[in-house]
Amino acid sequence: MKTTPATMSTARPELAFSLRLSRASDDSSSIDVQRRACRAQAIALGLDPDTAVEYIDEDVSGASELESRTEGMARILADRPRVVIAWKLDRFARSVSEFLKLVAWSKEHGVTLATTDGELNTGSTNGKLIATILAALAEWERDTITDRIKDAHQERRAQGRWSGGPAPFPYKLTREYAKAPAYLALDDDNVALCRKQIDALLAGGKGGSLAATAQPLPIGRAQWRNLLRGVVLRGWRQYKGELVVDEDGVTPVRFGPEVVDAATYRRIQDRLAELEVGERTERQDAPWLAGVMYCGRGCKMTGGVTRKTQGGKGPRNRVYKCEKGHSSIRAHMLDPMVFAEFRAEYGNEPLYEVTYSGGVDHSAEMADLDASRERVTKAVAKVGGPALETLVAKLTELEATYARLSAEHAPEVTETRTLTNTLLREAWDGATQDQRRAMLADYGCKITVHPAGQPGGRVAITWGNDSAADAVALAA
Repeated sequence: MKTTPATMSTARPELAFSLRLSRASDDSSSIDVQRRACRAQAIALGLDPDTAVEYIDEDVSGASELESRTEGMARILADRPRVVIAWKLDRFARSVSEFLKLVAWSKEHGVTLATTDGELNTGSTNGKLIATILAALAEWERDTITDRIKDAHQERRAQGRWSGGPAPFPYKLTREYAKAPAYLALDDDNVALCRKQIDALLAGGKGGSLAATAQPLPIGRAQWRNLLRGVVLRGWRQYKGELVVDEDGVTPVRFGPEVVDAATYRRIQDRLAELEVGERTERQDAPWLAGVMYCGRGCKMTGGVTRKTQGGKGPRNRVYKCEKGHSSIRAHMLDPMVFAEFRAEYGNEPLYEVTYSGGVDHSAEMADLDASRERVTKAVAKVGGPALETLVAKLTELEATYARLSAEHAPEVTETRTLTNTLLREAWDGATQDQRRAMLADYGCKITVHPAGQPGGRVAITWGNDSAADAVALAA
């Protein structure tokens, strides 16, 4: 018994075995099973099985093109053995067009095709006709199996069952018993971790980027982004880009408990939209006062970096630069003065704790209803009869719900300030960079940088919430 070498053989083999396996785990049609059957058929045809050359395609579908099976069938086409034996007809091909191509090739080159079950032997008078009929049956069987699998998956989706594969984060699979249908359930530990990272993402700041919030998770950053953008966390599922809905064509099928509600999901989408721009331009070494900095001509000043030596080596200095190049100033000169000025102006004032109350925000739920109304409108154009009546009733129900939520929708929130025993300077000392930036914004801090030699100094700091505050100048 010979197996085809790495390079094509120049001599034309007298006998070949075409062995193909779709899945390596399929023991019922393993290569060994096929080989034994081919040897027995060779003997029955009066041929010596020990002279056969094996052409093997492993993990190859019978629906694939003949030429694409580079390890087996493609080399048979090149070597043109005089007799080619396969286990069953579907080992040659499961497509009528591909099998007819093989039959035409065998006629052109004088090759006999045979199967071990005796159903095919193109060397006989009726062999070609039988081959064509059997190939059609093989394709029909394959299409029937494919349709049956599709129908089964569609039925599972309609029932909210999990159709296969591992559970998406942060869910787990649950079954009533070993072989019962699988459903999604919340994995408490993963859900707690997921919600914690979502809270960090929504809070923003240094630890609120996608990269930072994805780091503690068992999934990568790209998967985290896709999870937040998709509908899985709502307990829903998409199939080929479309939301899986109930028979009414509107209501999403629930595959598992929701991890986030509609309002939180809306906030996540808004936050992701913010990061689309922010993450691409984020600079880890940008001075933190850039948001309140302006040059003497009113241009914004953003962060930049310079190096101490002309050779481009050595430690870097953070600076504020006018976006149009009018002026710049080093951060280490300005930052301490702003800190000291804030403490001097407002450090002895008491800190107020702010709480928010009131307000009913149904914007997220109303957005869901808008999407449902759009799906109903599209479905109405495609149906008639009783199905149309059902959709019209559903649309009426959605309109009533939308009207109720719209009447309740009043997102205005009341702000309440409560005096605390903490002074602003104490709060400043223990605050993060983002918290300090917010405190400066609360007091309307504005920093203007003038060119060198400006009378009165280069820098003026004003406080928008204190009209009596004088401008403070930094000597040139």
